[in-house]
Amino acid sequence: MKSLKDGIGYNERLFSGGIRSYLHLARFKWLKTEVTRRNCKVDFVLELGCFDGKLIDFFPIKPLRYIGFDANWEGGLDIAKINWANKPEYSFLKASSPEEMLLNREDIFDIAVAMETLEHVSPISIDGYLQKIAERLDGYFFITVPNEKGIVFLIRWLIKNTFSKDTENYTFRELLYSTFGNMKLVDRREHKGFDYKELMKNIEIYFDIINVVGFPFGFLPKSFCFGIGIIAKSKRSSRAT
Repeated sequence: MKSLKDGIGYNERLFSGGIRSYLHLARFKWLKTEVTRRNCKVDFVLELGCFDGKLIDFFPIKPLRYIGFDANWEGGLDIAKINWANKPEYSFLKASSPEEMLLNREDIFDIAVAMETLEHVSPISIDGYLQKIAERLDGYFFITVPNEKGIVFLIRWLIKNTFSKDTENYTFRELLYSTFGNMKLVDRREHKGFDYKELMKNIEIYFDIINVVGFPFGFLPKSFCFGIGIIAKSKRSSRAT
């Protein structure tokens, strides 16, 4: 779910320092804070879009077991398998569709995570992934996605278009529609036309949404934040409490 851009790798583009690194690391720090604050059990963790398993280092304590799925763009899974070779209880598996997300019947996870991943999934596949996770989760589901509408979208698009060219192609009308939040009139392709509120409708089918916040500046309204954090809970956990 990550692709090579101009010969520069995913980690180099996003985590090499500066404001871009700060913004992308914010989601990991947000998750660590929420997991700690909610005293989540993290014995068995499922991650969709794991790339190189960077998330593992941000848990308050290391999971006893971990399964990460990724499409392996840019060889993220290969990096993970090298980095965590001394942890045979950590599995990094390739999946480019819900059907490829193979789990054992006895696998029941304490938490599930999908960070900056679901915006890349086509709308027709979203339900398949969510249903697969819901069937195996007995706890919290932490999701982060980019805010791709409003003034934040316009600022991000202008910066990318000016300095990096790492941006989707928008018509002038689509730029206006995205800036004013009329996402149904924007051609949908990965980040382009993505609306986290539409994603929430899918999530609510399978999970109970506990909270939705913006980051890294959580004190601001979500419309002024670069990222959106969604905290959901499996319906089986909600019934138990």
